[in-house]
Amino acid sequence: MSSIRLTKCQLSVTSPNIPKSHYRLVVMGAAGVGKTAIVSQFLYDQFVSEYKETIEELHRGEYYMNGVHLTLDILDTSGAHTFPAMRKLAIDNGDAFVLVYSVENEETFQEVTSLREQILEERGENDVPIVIVANKTDVGDCHRSILPETAESLVCLDWGNGYVEASAKDNVNIVGIFKEILRQSKVRYELSPAVKRRRQSMPSSSKKWFKLSKRRTQSANT
Repeated sequence: MSSIRLTKCQLSVTSPNIPKSHYRLVVMGAAGVGKTAIVSQFLYDQFVSEYKETIEELHRGEYYMNGVHLTLDILDTSGAHTFPAMRKLAIDNGDAFVLVYSVENEETFQEVTSLREQILEERGENDVPIVIVANKTDVGDCHRSILPETAESLVCLDWGNGYVEASAKDNVNIVGIFKEILRQSKVRYELSPAVKRRRQSMPSSSKKWFKLSKRRTQSANT
């Protein structure tokens, strides 16, 4: 069962009648690359050390910046291939994509390559905002299976996408991931890792989330 975790993050106090923007970020990658850990560090300042297979979870972050109320729905997807319908639904309804691989496992980079191709094919466009994340940089250079120069050159020059090196374990460059995806999406931001948070959670089905996303945006502050 998927779940929704709503996190209201206020970066500055502004008028309650400011314009609203709603973006849906989809986090994808092979199993065990640290997708959930990245989301947890970004929203909750917590590192999830115990691996637990994710089916699908939706997290919400709300920010007030530059006179705009920005709502980020962050969908943490399964790394398994047993949910093709859910993956297709996520691709069809996502505004931007964070594709994560582990620097110590070359096969996970190949999975990112495949996911990117699937996204472009499914969406039928080449300018979809995509950021490739090299996670687990804390393992050290001697354990890396892909050199950072090689990955960055391929992603930035050949693919034209964003590239970020990060460590969810050490909380290194986690905010940078979301800054880059917002930049790719041409969203002006002033993100800071130090924010006040209120947390709520509630059960939901993955299919209902996409259908009700606009409704949730309108009712988030009621």
